Amino acid sequence: MKKRIVAFLLCMTMAVGVTACGESKNESTQETTEAAATLTYDGARSAQMDIDLEKQVKSLSNYNGIDLTITGNYEVTDENVENTTMQLLSRMGAGNVEVTDRDVVEEGDYVKIDYVGYKDDVAFEGGTATDVIMDPVNNMDVTAQSGYIDGFCDGMIGAKVGDVLHTDVTFPEQYQSAELAGQPAVFEITIKGIYQPVTMDTLTDEAVEAAFGESDLHTKDELLEYVRTMLTNQVETYKSQASISAAQSYILENSDVEIPEDYMQARMDELEYSTTIDNCTEGQTLEAFLVANGTTLEAERENWKTSLTQQIQIEFLFGRIADLENIEVDEEEFTQFIDYIIQSDNGGFADANAVYEYYGIGDAKDGEQALRQLYRVNKAVSFVVDHANVIVDNSSEDDSAE
Repeated sequence: MKKRIVAFLLCMTMAVGVTACGESKNESTQETTEAAATLTYDGARSAQMDIDLEKQVKSLSNYNGIDLTITGNYEVTDENVENTTMQLLSRMGAGNVEVTDRDVVEEGDYVKIDYVGYKDDVAFEGGTATDVIMDPVNNMDVTAQSGYIDGFCDGMIGAKVGDVLHTDVTFPEQYQSAELAGQPAVFEITIKGIYQPVTMDTLTDEAVEAAFGESDLHTKDELLEYVRTMLTNQVETYKSQASISAAQSYILENSDVEIPEDYMQARMDELEYSTTIDNCTEGQTLEAFLVANGTTLEAERENWKTSLTQQIQIEFLFGRIADLENIEVDEEEFTQFIDYIIQSDNGGFADANAVYEYYGIGDAKDGEQALRQLYRVNKAVSFVVDHANVIVDNSSEDDSAE
C-alpha cells in the first residue's frame, strides 16, 4: 500500500513543483537560487483557507467496491525474464564468450575491436575507442546497443584476429558534429578477438559470479530469480498506477464538485510564484523566461488552470472520502513519506523543514499542513483501489495479435 500512496502523491505534487519546461527544482542554477532568496510570496495562501469539503462536494459517487477496468499486460513470462537477463548481461559486458578455437571472423560472430577515426589523415575528437564489442552483421555496438555509421564494419567478416582494417565511410549530412557532417573519413580498426553471444543454454554460474558477484548474485538461478523479482515489482507498480488513474477518473466522472474562486486563484498564484523561483535568474521576469522557452505567460496560465482544476477536484473528492472513512495520518508512514521526498530530490532538500518550506511557498507550517492533507488524499485513493474490483482488459491486445 505504501508504494501506491507514494506513487499517487508524486503525481499530485509534481504538478505543483513542476517548471514550465520540465526542469526540476534541483536543476536550477546557482544564480536562480540566489534570486529566489530575494523574493517573498505575499499572496493569499491556499493552506490557510478553510475549505468545507462537505459543502464543495455536491455529490459523491459510490466509491466502495466499484469496478475499475484497466488495460495492459501485467504478466511476467519466462521469455520476459530470459530476454531481460540477456540485456542485463550485455550491459555488464558479460553477454559474450570468447572464441578460442579459431581466429577467423565468421558471420554471426561478435568482434572485439579498437578503432581510431581519421579525417584528412588527422585523428578527430570522439573517433577513438578501445575494447568495443561489435556485431558486424548489424553494424552495432553490442554493449551499448547503438548503431554505427554505414560501412564501419565492412571487411570484419573474414578478417583474422590481429588484422588491422581501414574502412572508408561518409558521415551523414545531419551528423551532430558540424565538422564531420557530410564528410569522408577513414577508420583504422584492430581486430582483437572473436566472441559469440551467451545464451541461456551457455550461461554459466562462473560467468554470473564474474559479472554480479559483488552484487551478491553468484549463480545462474540467483540471477534469473533476481530478474523475475525486479520485473514483477515493475509490473505491480504499473498495475497500481493504472488502477489509481482509473479510480481518479471514475470518481471524477461520477461526482460533482465545485472549487471556490478565491481558492483557485490562490493555487494559481502559488504555482506562478514557485515557477518563477525555480526558473528565473535575477532580474528576469517569468514572462521573459517563458518566451525564451517557446511559450507565453498567458498560454502557461491556461495550462495551469486546466491541470489545477482536475488536481484540486481530485483533492477535494478524495479528501471528502478520507473524512467519511475517518482516515488519519499515520505519523510513522508520514515521516517515511517526507524522507522519500528528500531522497528523491537528490540533495535539493536538506531536511523535512526544507520540504515544508518549499511546498508551503516559504512557510513551513503551511507546507506541512498541505502535505498532511495530501497524504490523507492518497490514503483515500488507496482505500478506493484496495476495495475495488480491478478488471484487466486485454481485448485490444488480443485483437491486434490476430
